[in-house]
Amino acid sequence: MDKKKLNRVIKIISKNANINEELISVNSCMNDFPKWDSLAQVRIMMELEKEYKKKINTSKMSDLISVLKILKFLDNNK
Repeated sequence: MDKKKLNRVIKIISKNANINEELISVNSCMNDFPKWDSLAQVRIMMELEKEYKKKINTSKMSDLISVLKILKFLDNNK
């Protein structure tokens, strides 16, 4: 697993959902944090698109609800 990418994804989630980075791990998911709501999810997806220059379809956004799923998506769509 790419540690740099993991840290970057955690920073993006932390910033957009207003969650302390130290509370987020590779096993974290949307259901673990009430602040990671649908609005935060959209902000996270938009920043990921900008950061990694990848288009995330609206239908795919609802699947990317964990750090691990986001990392797998970014790795599989190079």
